[in-house]
Amino acid sequence: MSYRLSRKTLSRLPQTFFFLATLWIGWRFFLYCRFAAGLGPETARPAGVEGFLPISALLGLRHALSTFAWDPVHPAGLAIFLAALAMGLLFRKAFCGHVCPVGFVATRLGRLGQRWRVARSVPPRLDAVLGLPKYLLLAFFLFTVFGGMDAAALEGFLKSSYNITADARMLLFFTSPGLVAVLVLAGLAGLGLVFRGSFCRWLCPYGALLGLVARLGPTSLSRDPAGCSGCGRCRQACPVDLPLTTGPRPMACTGCASCVIACPKAESAVRFRFAGRAAPWWLTAAGACLVFAAAYGAALAAGLWNTRLPAAMLARLYAATLGG
Repeated sequence: MSYRLSRKTLSRLPQTFFFLATLWIGWRFFLYCRFAAGLGPETARPAGVEGFLPISALLGLRHALSTFAWDPVHPAGLAIFLAALAMGLLFRKAFCGHVCPVGFVATRLGRLGQRWRVARSVPPRLDAVLGLPKYLLLAFFLFTVFGGMDAAALEGFLKSSYNITADARMLLFFTSPGLVAVLVLAGLAGLGLVFRGSFCRWLCPYGALLGLVARLGPTSLSRDPAGCSGCGRCRQACPVDLPLTTGPRPMACTGCASCVIACPKAESAVRFRFAGRAAPWWLTAAGACLVFAAAYGAALAAGLWNTRLPAAMLARLYAATLGG
């Protein structure tokens, strides 16, 4: 008996894979930190953990643009950041829809809220107002990195122990959170249950940057009003509760293809278009995987994936940060 995976299942595979890979990287980094603190056997530090340091990657990008030198401290973080920008430019916010682990959790929270029938929508104008904070945060980070730091300050921060061990500080945040952190995370989770993708829609500056980049790219959403029955399944399936009447390049669209797959028409009334031509539903997922694989392969081959800092020095710095 043959078995074929549904389009919905296939569309979820990339993000599930990257989420599981993130858990594995997190576990390997935890073991490395135990080693650095003198609590476990020797373990290599996984470079992929730098994907959680977008601000450091943004600083590394400015440094690279100024000096034409790749960031020696968090090289993998810069490679992942550039890959995310390339995905955004070519395939909408494919990083958010197919790679980002936060997007994975946000989507599952939204689905759970729908199942529990607590999910709600907000009017378009209110949604636009609530989305302002992420653009303000983005503006603050861009101004600080590109306008608020001179070359000496940038160089000093990149080579500081704080930046070098930023991933360890992030680990401490999640393994030993304070009461305020627990309350904030619980509040965000509750908000995500009621309002689908609320963190991504209203608070994430990374997503804001990718949304702006996606406005310039060749991939768009096309809706055929004549073929649309108005059933609303596309919006129900959308992880960010996006109505398709917002235009062909909505900045909130993660390119997840949920709306295309959810359409009950044999010839979907919703589809992607690439450079003006109709494209298959799997375009953004395949594009995200190819861009990420190309960035990883190129960085690895060029020696720009693993940090160039001495292993012994790294271990001492992590030990000091972790209190070992």
